Amino acid sequence: MNNDEIDIIPNDEDSQSLENGFSFSWFKLIIGVAICYFWLFDGWNSLIVLLSLIIVVVIHELGHVIIGKSFGCIIEEMQVFLLSFVSYKPKQVAGGSSWRNIKWSLGTLPLGGFTVFKERPTDAVDDAKEDLPGEYTTGTSPYIDDKPAWQRLLIDAGGVMFNCATFLIVYPLLPYMPSSWYYNCAAIALVSLIMAVFNFLPVFPLDGGRIIFAFYEMVTGKKPSQKFVNICGVVGFSIIILFFWIFPGWTDALIDPLIEKLF
Repeated sequence: MNNDEIDIIPNDEDSQSLENGFSFSWFKLIIGVAICYFWLFDGWNSLIVLLSLIIVVVIHELGHVIIGKSFGCIIEEMQVFLLSFVSYKPKQVAGGSSWRNIKWSLGTLPLGGFTVFKERPTDAVDDAKEDLPGEYTTGTSPYIDDKPAWQRLLIDAGGVMFNCATFLIVYPLLPYMPSSWYYNCAAIALVSLIMAVFNFLPVFPLDGGRIIFAFYEMVTGKKPSQKFVNICGVVGFSIIILFFWIFPGWTDALIDPLIEKLF
């Protein structure tokens, strides 16, 4: 999913910030690994699924990043999984690529990922121009808030589209793959499909909920109120935690027949 709010995590005492832009936290790594081991780990198959999930989430978030940058947005961070323990941001150089603006982070809790787009400061337009000097129109603004609703809809749908493309590319090739590759690639195809379906659900803050908000704006010409969006975020996040992580049995009942039919 993409995320318009920056996840600010204070530096730990064991975090090390180096000149090359790396930061690392042993504390978050140990806590995350312990949670994953006691909560999710079930032998070698779990490790294969976890590695496949990392690949699929990277592809998903790159969908948001690439489409967002194609519309001129500035991306501040792309994070895979939550509870970030390692991150890297390239040094800024004069005339460098806009990709150097992005902070790349990896977490330990397999709860998806997020992409942070640069937002227009809410206090004054003048502050925005101080942040990025130079005149620009709404169409050329680097802030995602200023983009037309149809562009934000495509940005929100970018992760799902990239996951669908991954499935459509990998799945037809499975019968022609050597046995040593088959299981790993089948896991990537399956997780890509599940990720696409899951994120397309009309629940905010998932991509499906954001797509509905953008579509609503395209039809009505106005954005949903921030209070309504905040309420939807709390309700949606509670639903995600409750039905997908605390009581995941019903999702297994849906996924298992899908695995049997496709693989």
